[in-house]
Amino acid sequence: MNNTADIIVIGGGVIGASTAYHLAKQGAKNVVLLERKSVCSGGTAKSCAICRTHYSIDSNRLHAVESLKIFENFKDIVGGEAGFHRTGYLILGPEAHRGPMLEVFKAQNALGIDTAVLTPEEAHRIHPLLQFDDVEVVGYDTRAGYCDPHLTTTSFVQRAKDLGVSVRTDTPVTGLRLNGGMKQVQTPAGTLEAPIVVVVAGPWTNDIGQIIGLTFPYEVSRHKVITLKITQPYDLDWPTVKDLTTPTKVYFRPETGGVVLVGTGDHGDPIEDADSLRDDQVDMAHVERIGELMAHRMPSFADAQYTAGWTGPYDITPDWNPIIGAAPGYEGLFVGVGFSGHGFKMAPTVGESLAQTVLGLPVRVPIESYSPTRFAEGRTLHGAYGIGSIS
Repeated sequence: MNNTADIIVIGGGVIGASTAYHLAKQGAKNVVLLERKSVCSGGTAKSCAICRTHYSIDSNRLHAVESLKIFENFKDIVGGEAGFHRTGYLILGPEAHRGPMLEVFKAQNALGIDTAVLTPEEAHRIHPLLQFDDVEVVGYDTRAGYCDPHLTTTSFVQRAKDLGVSVRTDTPVTGLRLNGGMKQVQTPAGTLEAPIVVVVAGPWTNDIGQIIGLTFPYEVSRHKVITLKITQPYDLDWPTVKDLTTPTKVYFRPETGGVVLVGTGDHGDPIEDADSLRDDQVDMAHVERIGELMAHRMPSFADAQYTAGWTGPYDITPDWNPIIGAAPGYEGLFVGVGFSGHGFKMAPTVGESLAQTVLGLPVRVPIESYSPTRFAEGRTLHGAYGIGSIS
């Protein structure tokens, strides 16, 4: 293989695919994307791919809104398909969340997102299976939805290829050496050299960084997702729901085949090795616990059938927000990691902004707040709803 490149991107999930595409779109030449297995085989493959913009942290909200615009018009802006399906987004919370919710809605509205606080009766008309007896505030975002994570990632990759990016799958990084201004990336197929390396390998990022003594503050966690099915039809157009009244911040959305996809916004189970994850690690105790929460929120789910389950890795930073930018002390080395459950929602603009940063171009959607030095400098990001994936 050609052993030189101008830029090497490590990681073939949605962030890496978006970054490689945007590098080429911004004019970068001789870009190589390395993926240790197949494209979209890591954390992105397990993503619920929900696209919502309800964030109390300004930078998260801006990235989510600008990314949503791309998801909504993916074929025209990027090319290919993302499988975006608009559902809207209901947020159920206690009275303590009313103030923060109204503030976020005001900020969303300023960015062109239609939102409203609903009465239980209004919310019931939108989603007739829900009961709201213990819900004190209901918010609604009209433009949210979900995508197909595999379609989205492979579309980014194909468009990157169309623009000249060399995509090399089944090419794990086994070594990384700094040789003056050049970086030597070692793989089973040989050593590749480039002056710029972008590491966007999700929970495997520290496996690569630690080769040169560089690690980032994140913990890998097992995130469980299940699907449930009831006898009556579950409408694909019913909104995605985030239930902040539950201790694990349960969320659920419709899925094809009449099932409901259910996940949690809590920390999950810390693990040492992301490669240890298996889909059979969704235990029945978890299924029963989630089933009870779902039956409480939707009584028709009292006899719901468990149809499938899987686990995926979350790379969670101390404040549940990503680390993006130039690696301190390593010229020409850039990183994007620790997305903490936000990655897919922000992937189009994170890839764009990271590419612009790498190329020294003006950054359209800022990423300064995600600086790799922010924890050492005490600049943590905390959302109005507390620590967790709602941010």
